[in-house]
Amino acid sequence: MSPKQKKILLVSGCVVALLIFVITALVLFINVNVYKPRIEAAASDAIGMDFKIGGAMRIVLFPRFGVSLENVLIKKGETDFLSAQRVRIGLKLLPLIKHEARISEFTIIKPKIIIERDKNGRFNFEGPMQKPAKEEKLPVALLTMGSFVISKGELVFLDRTSDVRTELNDIDLNIKDLSFTAERSHSLLQDISFSGNFQCESLKAKDFEVKNIKFDMKGKDGIFDISPIAMNFFGGTEKGNLKADLTGDSPFLKIQFASTKFDFEKFVEAFSRRKIMEGQMDFSLNIVTKGKSLEEMKRRMNGEASLKGENLLLYGLDLDSLLSKIEQSQSFSLVDVGAFFLAGPLGTMLTKGYDFAGVYKETKGGQGIIKELVSEWRIKNGIAEAEDVALSTKRNRLAMKGGLDFVNSQFDDVTVAALDENGCAKFSQKIHGPFQNPKIEKISTLKTIVGPAVKLFEKAQKFIGLRKCKVFYKGSVKHPV
Repeated sequence: MSPKQKKILLVSGCVVALLIFVITALVLFINVNVYKPRIEAAASDAIGMDFKIGGAMRIVLFPRFGVSLENVLIKKGETDFLSAQRVRIGLKLLPLIKHEARISEFTIIKPKIIIERDKNGRFNFEGPMQKPAKEEKLPVALLTMGSFVISKGELVFLDRTSDVRTELNDIDLNIKDLSFTAERSHSLLQDISFSGNFQCESLKAKDFEVKNIKFDMKGKDGIFDISPIAMNFFGGTEKGNLKADLTGDSPFLKIQFASTKFDFEKFVEAFSRRKIMEGQMDFSLNIVTKGKSLEEMKRRMNGEASLKGENLLLYGLDLDSLLSKIEQSQSFSLVDVGAFFLAGPLGTMLTKGYDFAGVYKETKGGQGIIKELVSEWRIKNGIAEAEDVALSTKRNRLAMKGGLDFVNSQFDDVTVAALDENGCAKFSQKIHGPFQNPKIEKISTLKTIVGPAVKLFEKAQKFIGLRKCKVFYKGSVKHPV
């Protein structure tokens, strides 16, 4: 090593040693807590909320130089927006020499975040940004940082537009290259740029729970892409993606979701609180929508939904037995027999409008089998129209036509029919009105004869060649052999 190189190495070592000494002195002898009021005031002004540090402040050296804050609380009015056990802020050293604070890392440990959306669609973390003077130019970036981390967090989302509460527990979030800008708009969600990943142990809503949620995400200039989404929802393998465009006046959403071999029994229990059916099914959903509120998004929702399954066991419910009773006496409701099963995932709320006790009583504890179930729907402007909706048992086949109007929460010209081998309706029944209080019409049939005479009448029709009828169903479910 040349003398020059040795000299450079010696000087460099001295500089590093001096830097370590200065930093150590800062940690040991400077009481940063005296700056707490100034930091609280500056942070409150920057985020437009009340920022408080309930515990101690410390300068830390490892794993990165920065500041640690204990028991942090952020309030919006009277509402706690965020409370955290600890917040660690990593700072870049060289900018500090120039009296500039540049954040390299922002970590929140064990936070609880409460996000509230009011009836006008505005979030509690949003606030009007101060307009600069005409001669003042907006900054390109208000805030940038290398990483933003949430460890072991909890999130509560309160949507006042629909009175729905959603909770996410044990959250781990890792965001990279995070920045907020203010060049194009005054909305936080339109001014954020990032990439990262998310994990959550469970998501709980009013009627169900989803576990082990994982996905990657990125956002820029109001356009967000969340994919691939993986989760454990009723025991199946679920995957999906979500795309959102917030650049226009109304947010645009595109959702794709598929679940393979999920447990339909658990799915039904979550909504009806009753065990009805056992078996595995496949479900897929592909929808797009746009709107400023949940109600507007429902009105502008378009897409498809599909549910398929085979060899499903019915608890205490023998459809063949019930259909036999209807055919003989027409004293029992055909809609009660098949509406829920035929409506599939789009009709889970329908069970809340029915009392299935009568159905179970009629079967006297028997069991039944659905050999095949297909429920395919086309969604247009918030109304789901039946495209191929039918099921088959050991001896019968049922089908449904019509629509489910989720905008007005009502049936739209829905008809349930029991079919013969040609797809013609042996008898049918219509239902209309609100989901929670529907009007079920009497069973309609061309045959006024009941009992054993029905069989004789059908044989006579075949013999003289008068078996023509208007086909009710032409879908994929075959008549039982």
